Amino acid sequence: MKKATAGRVILTALILMALAAMWGVQSDLAYYVAQQRPILLGRYTLSKTISLLMFTPVLLMILRAMWKKKVADPRARRIERFKAASATLSIIIAIMIADAALRTIGKHRAAAYVGTATSYHRTPNQVFTGVFHDFPEFAFCYPNATPGYPPVEFTLSVDSNGFRNPVQAETYDWIVLGDSFAEGSSVSDFDGWVPKLAQMRGVKIYNLGMSGGSPLTYLDTLEKFGTALKPGVALYMLYEGNDFRDSNFRQEKISAVEDSKKARSNPFKTSPLRTLLKNYLIKHLGPSGKNRFRNDPEINNPSHSMYPVAWLPFRLPDGGAYGYAFDVKRLEQHYITAESFNATKACRESIRLLQEAIDVCRANDIQLVVLYAPDKPHILIHDIAAQVPAGQVRAFLRTRLNDLPPAPEFMDALIAGTAVREKIFRDLCQANEVQFISLTEPLRQQTRAGVRTYYTYDQHWTPEGHDVVADFLHETIRSQ
Repeated sequence: MKKATAGRVILTALILMALAAMWGVQSDLAYYVAQQRPILLGRYTLSKTISLLMFTPVLLMILRAMWKKKVADPRARRIERFKAASATLSIIIAIMIADAALRTIGKHRAAAYVGTATSYHRTPNQVFTGVFHDFPEFAFCYPNATPGYPPVEFTLSVDSNGFRNPVQAETYDWIVLGDSFAEGSSVSDFDGWVPKLAQMRGVKIYNLGMSGGSPLTYLDTLEKFGTALKPGVALYMLYEGNDFRDSNFRQEKISAVEDSKKARSNPFKTSPLRTLLKNYLIKHLGPSGKNRFRNDPEINNPSHSMYPVAWLPFRLPDGGAYGYAFDVKRLEQHYITAESFNATKACRESIRLLQEAIDVCRANDIQLVVLYAPDKPHILIHDIAAQVPAGQVRAFLRTRLNDLPPAPEFMDALIAGTAVREKIFRDLCQANEVQFISLTEPLRQQTRAGVRTYYTYDQHWTPEGHDVVADFLHETIRSQ
């Protein structure tokens, strides 16, 4: 008897030690903040939190069963086991029914987009209204997060073709191709650069921009919708943040059939009940501990766990009130050489698709103008280099990359890398005698001057940013 009790004591101690280790070791917070992924309870990732919430009750139940007084009556033991099995089976059946019901409801919801990955648009003849809030996606984020842009009320009007054109005409002078930066994400109908430019120039512009687009969709949209409008000018906007990613050109993304097969092959990952649970935990456990490192005097010490992300949001001008944040992948894409970018599928395909768009425009007597839209790190990189220690920027990128040179050499390479993509496409346009207009310098200069060109936590332009773009294009296209 004493031997059995001693065994239970040892096992109990091991279980309690395991629980202490599980709850005591926090996740790599800087890594997940840099990736803009959720942190719960101020200490753990979402997956670890779920694991803790699953295994802790199980281990405690094991402890309870170990120390619970044994029932002598065999019939009573059978009844207890039956009750436990029935409760477990009931829970499993209830979960399956709830999951099936949520899947059915999801299938009957109206789709926001119509088409395939290479050719799509919004559901026609819709008007969406709402308020855009510029704040971090998750409560636990940068140690000293700055306020975002004030709430923006918006109206998004979709025409009969499924594109954002609040006012339609019988004929159009110009068309616009691009992604959400062309469509005008996070601003209202008449606050985007397209309607502003149309008013300034006194021309009718049809906006074929579509959120989430890429060079794949730009060419398809030009061929299916653009040429039929018989415009004189086509403005082709390239956004370096998303357009030059290899993932845009993966077959599984391009093929809707492959996407559906992939979804069916892993029903657990597509479970709406799983998504509901994750969102619930993020909403209710995310705010706990969110201010854990606020105003920590050691935050910029290289030994501090949050050192890699402590400099974000980056404030400009000169450390002023406006903050600009971005995830580490957005900065990583600039740590590249011309040789390595040219070797990517994204570069090759983007060049091929742009070349085809040039040919289509020439065949239809359309003057093509390529607009280059930079992302936030591109316009901020020189100011970041001047204000943030190179070692801290390097630590930020090291949350994803390990093989980095010493800090000074690293920063020089990063600054040089921000110009790689733009130069390649500028040279391509010059070789084809196509107008190339970069928005990098006007956005950089106005941001330095105190204009809030980008949202703090969203990648898109603010209404003021759209003003900068519209003004510059009005003046630049006129002069050319």
